[in-house]
Amino acid sequence: MLIPQFSIRWLLAVTAVAAVIFSVVALGVRGEHWAASVSVGLLALAILVGFYGLLFFLVWLFSLAAGRHARSGGASPFAMAGAEAEIAAAATVLDEGGDTTAGNRGDCQ
Repeated sequence: MLIPQFSIRWLLAVTAVAAVIFSVVALGVRGEHWAASVSVGLLALAILVGFYGLLFFLVWLFSLAAGRHARSGGASPFAMAGAEAEIAAAATVLDEGGDTTAGNRGDCQ
């Protein structure tokens, strides 16, 4: 289904919100200072949302272009391979005394 389904309740709510916003803008144009301030605030918010959307789009395009070359087959860059992983696992095993700190081996009394 390519056409989105909109309910009449949703369309009436959007129309009512738009009517309130544009009524405040009209009051701001007529000289009401509070309405002009609210209008400027809403305009700034709309500009920020548009700017963030544009930045997201640009970064998304960049990730599409650079992502093909920078991927390493899905492996973690922190994973150790082969014998290194076995050495790291053996180093974390508890010794017979239960002490895992390397500096206290043999010198405790």
